Amino acid sequence: MMVQRVFLVIAGIWLGGLCIAGYLVAPTIFSVMTDRQAAGVVAGEVFKNMTLFTLIVCTVLLIFSNVLVKRSFSQFRNLRWILLGILFLTLIGGFVLQPWMNGLREAALAGGAPVMASPQGPLFGTLHGISSVIYLLETSLGLLLFWKASKV
Repeated sequence: MMVQRVFLVIAGIWLGGLCIAGYLVAPTIFSVMTDRQAAGVVAGEVFKNMTLFTLIVCTVLLIFSNVLVKRSFSQFRNLRWILLGILFLTLIGGFVLQPWMNGLREAALAGGAPVMASPQGPLFGTLHGISSVIYLLETSLGLLLFWKASKV
């Protein structure tokens, strides 16, 4: 029972951080900072840190899930698939989309324009939209994970 409670505490802290970073901090950064380019750089750093945090937490939760399955907590068997889904989405967002977007931003700045005013603007906007959907899916899977893990 203690391992299940630790699992829930870790999952709850991670899910809270995910929600705060994506749905409170990032919009606040863009509403407060007048330079959207600088706001994007700051928000990008927040999401980079959340990516690393998510990778660590999901790995730890996978280990806990395996321990719980071995202790006959059968509901944690399917939770491993949810964790793998979150890990997959995090890897796509953090190691494919974020670097690609950063590269577009840097190329635009080297050309003397903010990314949205450059020829890379439409692609950047598309990647940003995909990244936002992936983050929403991560959050949704996190909620599902917490919901299913909290069953007695």
